[in-house]
Amino acid sequence: MESSHQLKVQSHILRLLGDQLIGHDRLAVFELVKNSYDADASNVSVTLNLLVPTPSITILDNGTGMSFDTLINAWLEIGTDSKRSSTGKKRSVKYNRKPLGEKGVGRLAVQKLGKNLKLITKQKDGAEYEFTIDWDALISSSKYLDNNMQIKIIKNEPPKYFKSSHGTFIEITDLHNSDWTRRDIRDLYRLVKSLANPFSSNDSFNVELNIPGREDDIADLPDVEDMLGNALWKFVFRIDKNGTLRCAYIFNPPRFKNLKPSFKRFTEKLPLVPEDKDDLANKITDKRNKNIFLTPEELQGIGPITGRIYAFLQTSEVLKLLGNSQQLKNWLTAQSGVRVYRDQIRVFNYGEPGDDWLRLNTRRINTPGGKFGTNSIVSYLNLSLEQSSRLQEKTNREGFDENESYKMLRRITLSIFERFENRHATDRTAIDVAIKGEGIIPPFDQAIDNIKKTASKHKIQAEIAPALLSIKNELDRYREVMTASGVAAMNINLAFHEMVHGVDRIVYQLETNVNPEAIQKTVTHLRSLLATFKPLLKKEKTKTLPAEELTKRVLAMHEHRFPRHEIVLSNRTSDSDEAINFNVKGPINLIIGALSNIIDNAIYWSRYRKERDNRDLSAAILIISTWDAELKEGIIAVIDNGPGFQLPEEAIGKPFSTTKTGGMGLGLYYARLVMESIQGKLLICPASELREDLSFSENYDGSAVVLQFKD
Repeated sequence: MESSHQLKVQSHILRLLGDQLIGHDRLAVFELVKNSYDADASNVSVTLNLLVPTPSITILDNGTGMSFDTLINAWLEIGTDSKRSSTGKKRSVKYNRKPLGEKGVGRLAVQKLGKNLKLITKQKDGAEYEFTIDWDALISSSKYLDNNMQIKIIKNEPPKYFKSSHGTFIEITDLHNSDWTRRDIRDLYRLVKSLANPFSSNDSFNVELNIPGREDDIADLPDVEDMLGNALWKFVFRIDKNGTLRCAYIFNPPRFKNLKPSFKRFTEKLPLVPEDKDDLANKITDKRNKNIFLTPEELQGIGPITGRIYAFLQTSEVLKLLGNSQQLKNWLTAQSGVRVYRDQIRVFNYGEPGDDWLRLNTRRINTPGGKFGTNSIVSYLNLSLEQSSRLQEKTNREGFDENESYKMLRRITLSIFERFENRHATDRTAIDVAIKGEGIIPPFDQAIDNIKKTASKHKIQAEIAPALLSIKNELDRYREVMTASGVAAMNINLAFHEMVHGVDRIVYQLETNVNPEAIQKTVTHLRSLLATFKPLLKKEKTKTLPAEELTKRVLAMHEHRFPRHEIVLSNRTSDSDEAINFNVKGPINLIIGALSNIIDNAIYWSRYRKERDNRDLSAAILIISTWDAELKEGIIAVIDNGPGFQLPEEAIGKPFSTTKTGGMGLGLYYARLVMESIQGKLLICPASELREDLSFSENYDGSAVVLQFKD
C-alpha cells in the first residue's frame, strides 16, 4: 500500500537559519553590506546607535533600491534565484558588478542582529515602499511556512525617507546584543573598513561606520597607509591566465648604517610547492600534479590572481628604529594575516585574527630559516568573481568549500610566498649584520682553534683546554645524533614518495587490465624498494663498500623516477670502460642518504630548467667516480644540466638556505655533516669547472656536487 504525504517545514526554521548560517554579529552586518554592493551602491553607511533608549543598527545605501515586484518576489522569498539567470549571475546595470550573494539567504542576517526590522526602499523615478517585521510575531503566526505568514507593504506617497534620492534603508531594533564593548566596536570598525579592499582603491564602493557617542572607542586607531609604510618588504604580484608570475620586490629598510633600499621586477614561471601529503595520498594517479611549474589548466575555475605581501620584522632593534613600536605591534595583532577578496570585496574568515589558512605558522616552525608567520605579514590576494567559479563559499559565509580548486589556490599562494621569501633572504641577512653586528661566523673547529691560540697567547691554555674539549665532545655527540636522524627523515620522505607512486602504478595496471606479469613486476619493485630503505633507518657501524656498489644502491632508490620524469641518466661508475672504482669507508647508510639527497636535487633542478626554458634538450644527470692514487682520495660527482646554484656562495650548504620551492634547505647541510664525520668533504661548483678534468659533454652545464672521500 502506497500513500503520498506533504513535506512540511516549520516556521521556526527561519530563526534557526538566521542563527546558524551567520557566525557572529560582524558577519551579519557584512551580509547586509554585500546586498548594498549587489544593488550598485557606491556609499554605504552603517550606524550603531547604542546610547539611546531604543538601541538600533541601521544600514543606508544609495543603490538602485527595490521595486514592488522585487520586494515580493526576491527580498521576501527566501532562497530566491533572483541574482541568477540561465547563463549565470546577472551583472548590475551601473557598475557591471557580478553579485556576491548567490544562495538567497543572506537577508536572514537581520535576525542575527535583532527581533524587529524596518525596511524602506525606493528606485530612481519609482515609488517608495516600506514594511516592518516582528520576527517573533511572524514566526508564531503560523506553525509552518505557508501562505498564513503575511507581511504588509506600505507605499509611501509622497516619499517619507528618500524624498530626493534613492536606495535602501534598514533599521534593526530590539537588538540581541546592545552591550557592545570597546573591543567589539573596534573589531567591527576594522571589519567594516576591510569589506572593500583597503589596499587597493575602489572609488565605486565605500563603507562608513558611525557610532554616536562612542567615537572615542575608535579615535586612536591608526591609518592603514601609515602602518603599511613601516613594512620592510613589499611584494606586489600578478598571475595571469597562463600561469606567468609578474612581480615587484621592494626592500625599504630603516635608515641605519649601510642598509640600502632596492626595487626589482621579475617575470617568470611560478614553481609550485609540493602537494600536501594528505591530499596526495587521497588523489588518484591521473589527478596528481607532476609538473614543477604552474600551468593554465591548474588555474581553471580560479582565474588570474593579484595581490600584495607587506612583511615586517618585530625585533626590538627594528621596532626601535621605526619608532612608535607599541602602536605598530598592536596594529599587527589586529591586522596581520592573509586576506582574500573577490572583485575587491572580502571573503571571510581569511586573514581574521587567529586564522592561518595557509598554515604559515606551522611551516615557519618546521622550516624557520627566513620564513614568515602570520603575525609578521599583512597580505591579500584578489580574485575575479566571474573567473573563480570553482571556488564556492560555504553556506555559513566562513570561507570556501575545501574542494580541489581551493587546495590548488592554497598551493599557489604558498608558492608565491616561497618566491618572496627566497627573494628577501639576502636583504634579511644584511639587516641582521647591520643591526645585530653579525658578520661571517667561522666554522666550529676553526673557532675552537682561535680560542686555543688566544688562550695560549694569554697563557691560560691549561685552564681552558679541558672545557673546550668537553664542549667539542658534547657537540660531536649532538651532531652525530642530529645527522643520523636528519638523513633518516629524508630517506623516509623519499620512501613515502616512491611507495605512493608504486601503489598508484598497481592501481592503474589493475584498472587497465595490464597482464599479471607486469603487475607482479611492480609488486616486486615495491618489495625491493622496501628492502633498500629498511637498513637506511637503522644505526650502522663503519663498513666498507665499493663506490660502484654504493652508487648502484642509491640509484635503485630512484629507479622509477628517471623514466617517470624523462631524465637521461649516465652512470659512469658502472661503465666497464670508464669506471674508476675505490672503496668507501664509513656509516654506509648515512653516506647513501647523503648521495641520495644530492641526486634528488639534481632530478628537481634538471627538470626545473627544462620546464622553465621549454628546452628541447632532455633533463640529464651524470655520475662520475675518480681516484687519485697519490693523494689517496676518491670522488663521486653528480653533475646536472639544471640552472646552477642560485644561492650566494657563502649560503650554500647552510641550514635552511634554499631556493628550491617547498625545500627545507637541509639536504646539503646534512650531506656536508656526513662527509665531515668521515674526514671527507662536500664540494659544490659550476659543472664547467670540472669539465676539463673529468671530460664530459658541454650539455652538462648546471651544477656539480662532489663527495670527496679519503682513504
